[in-house]
Amino acid sequence: MDKKTVLLDICEINNPTSGFGQICQNYANIYKEMDDEALKFHFLLPEGYVADFGDRVQTSNIRRKYHKHFSKGLPCVDIWHSTNQQQIKRCRGKYEKFVLTIHDLNYLTEKNWIRQKKHHFFLQRAINKADAVTCISKYVARQIEEQFDMKGKPVRVIYNGVEDISGQKENKPDFATGRPFFFAIGQIRTKKNFHVLVDMMRRFPDHDLYICGDDHFDYAKVVREHIAALPTKNAYLTGKISQEEKAWLYRNCEAFLFASMGEGFGLPAIEAMQFGKPVFIANYTCLPEICGDCAYVWKSFDTDYMADYVVECLKIFNADATLPEKVKAHAAEYSYAKHIDAYVRLYKELASDF
Repeated sequence: MDKKTVLLDICEINNPTSGFGQICQNYANIYKEMDDEALKFHFLLPEGYVADFGDRVQTSNIRRKYHKHFSKGLPCVDIWHSTNQQQIKRCRGKYEKFVLTIHDLNYLTEKNWIRQKKHHFFLQRAINKADAVTCISKYVARQIEEQFDMKGKPVRVIYNGVEDISGQKENKPDFATGRPFFFAIGQIRTKKNFHVLVDMMRRFPDHDLYICGDDHFDYAKVVREHIAALPTKNAYLTGKISQEEKAWLYRNCEAFLFASMGEGFGLPAIEAMQFGKPVFIANYTCLPEICGDCAYVWKSFDTDYMADYVVECLKIFNADATLPEKVKAHAAEYSYAKHIDAYVRLYKELASDF
């Protein structure tokens, strides 16, 4: 029996500091080694991207301007998997089955109404074409079912895999002062709500707060204004950091703070748990679902309440030697082995129909 060809769109692989980029890199690393009796894999790569993935996979490079409108030059495959919702305009090749993965519907809050309508139109069109729709949390599944006409199609929840980074090399960043610190990371966008963490730091004059991530967004100005107004001068917006610096910050922080109001999964919270760290999250979107009972949940963003809750919960966490192992075990539930196995089973289910 001939193997069925599964195309994986991993065009974000050249952006390794983004969540999508990390997922694509992990897909490439895992699928290039997979020797499955029924499936073979084909990677769709960014324009000009060159890499050696070995003999088990084929590759094609997208030509952005051309393939936005035309299918010529795109491969003919059995199953086409758009691994995130931003890829749907590239799905122009020939295929028998189409898998669409939706990570979030953040455009509903981040875009103006005209762009919302545009995003909604293209995503509904992709859903109409899809033979299987997957998402990364039950929260996102509920959103999809509320916002779109699924035409009777189920939304399958396949939780993200999270690469275990607790054993990788570490590097102390130059901005580290040597004082105890809290850590936060993510793109500096409004939905991340970093300014409430800055305001809280006036209650922790003996600690620092490092907020790390891509800071070219307009919201970074808001965060800097809050930092400038902080009388204790103990919050820092650092910009992007390396993977080695990120690992060092997770390892050495007193706690990881995640007040985001717009997550489809919340990967940094799980990464922090890999290091056995106490994690504080907002009571929004998917975060309580993903973190379960292994994170401390802020019920409001009142500055004094947040600070008091951190003090109270850190006393509990630091007094119980079993809690670091508990949060590590929870993080291990989100393994790439489980994630990839779920998709391979889905591909084979679809392949059995033709």
